[in-house]
Formats: sequence, C-alpha cells, structure tokens
Amino acid sequence: MPESFLSLRGIGFAADGKTILSGIDLDVGAGRVCGLVGPNGSGKSSLLRIIARQIDPSSGEIAWNGRSARAWSNRAFARHVAYMPQFTPGADGMTVRELVTLGRFPWHGTLGRFGADDRRAVEGAIARTDLKTFADRRVDGMSGGERQRAWIAMMLAQDARCLILDEPTSALDLAHQAGVLSLVRTLAEERGLTVIVVLHDINLAARYCDTITALNGGRVLMSGTPEEIMQEEALARIFGVGMGVFRHPNRRQPVSYLL
Repeated sequence: MPESFLSLRGIGFAADGKTILSGIDLDVGAGRVCGLVGPNGSGKSSLLRIIARQIDPSSGEIAWNGRSARAWSNRAFARHVAYMPQFTPGADGMTVRELVTLGRFPWHGTLGRFGADDRRAVEGAIARTDLKTFADRRVDGMSGGERQRAWIAMMLAQDARCLILDEPTSALDLAHQAGVLSLVRTLAEERGLTVIVVLHDINLAARYCDTITALNGGRVLMSGTPEEIMQEEALARIFGVGMGVFRHPNRRQPVSYLL
C-alpha cells in the first residue's frame, strides 16, 4: 500500500442549519489520483473545499503525512497543497506567464524577491503544460481547455505535492476533457503528485483515477479501485439509476452506460 498522505476522520459540515457532510472518513495514498464522484448535492465540492482549507469543517480531524492540519501554517500549507476551484477567478487581463507566476507567491510572499529559481519554476511549468506559444497571450482570451492548462501550470509552478481539482473538465468538449485529465494523470506519475479530483463522469474517473470515492447524501457510500466501483449494483446505489458495464475493446477497462 502507498504511504498515507491525507487522512480524514469524522469530517462533518453544516451551513445555515443544514447538514452537508457527516462522518466522512477517507484515506488517500501518496502519489495516487483519487476521484470523488456522486450525484449533484452529495457534498463533493464541500468536501474538496474542506480538504483545501477554503472552509472549516464543523467536526472531525484532518492530517497530512500524519501531521494534524491544524499544525500547518498558511504558508506551509500553500507550499504543500494547490487548489483549483470549479469556477476559477477572472484573470483580469493577465497573460499566461503572469498567471503562472502567481504560483510562486507561497515561496517568497508579497515583498519577497522573485529570483532565478522562481523563473525556472514558471518557465518549466509553462513548457510542461505545452503553453510556450501561449505564454504572452491573455488568459481571458483563451479557450476553456487552454485556460485549464494555464491554471494547472500555475499549480505546477507552486511546486505543491498535492493538486486539488474541482470539476476541471466542466464545460469542456470531449477532446479537452481527455487532454486535461491525461495531463493531470501524467504529471502525477512523473512527479509523484497526489491528486484529488471531483468528476461528474464516472467513466472519466474510472479511466484516469487510481481510486474512486463515491458520496451520496453527504456520506461516503463506498471507496475502491475503478474495478470495484464499476459494478452494476454499485453504480445503481451511487447514482440511483440502472446502469450496465462492459469492457472497453482496446483498454479492457470497465465502461458504464445507462440502461
């Protein structure tokens, strides 16, 4: 088993008197890609925001590498974890290079000097995400898939060990969905990154993730490998509809479909 990288125990969250999450236990191994799936309103994005320290849980404990999340300073956490929300903020006329440069902020702060190491990190991240020809282009003038790659480049420049992505393929066409997730998968393998990603499409989760955790009603319904989750009975429990499963003729991975 891979070393435990992230551990959640008894995580709960309530807002405006409504329980959103309850009793969430989750372990994510180092260097693994973990997909969070489930129907709308199941609590996926709330759980991701808790993991990313965007909101505080109402109950429970979180540990990174066996160390309580409470022991991490904001700067140390930002050097450790990079978060991309479902709806990324406006880039306000910034170029790709300017956006990617923001990823270095946790390493030198507002008044710190931007040095040679920072430049290398920025240019390396731009090159690795195939954005060199876009480096001086304004982010807000790019296609959805290109913008997602720019944000991933910013996360790479941050040099974090964990990437947290909330529906990074939302509103992308099929080619860009595959391109973004293939890039994330390859980066995880190349750099030993841990990735936690919310996905709506169970077939994309099965193809690109090492493990899948399914939420429903604010609770973890089941966790396992794609082989374990991509079963007709399991999918019916997760999504509340009848689903069939067959083997992809080339990759031999399970693929689901509505009955």
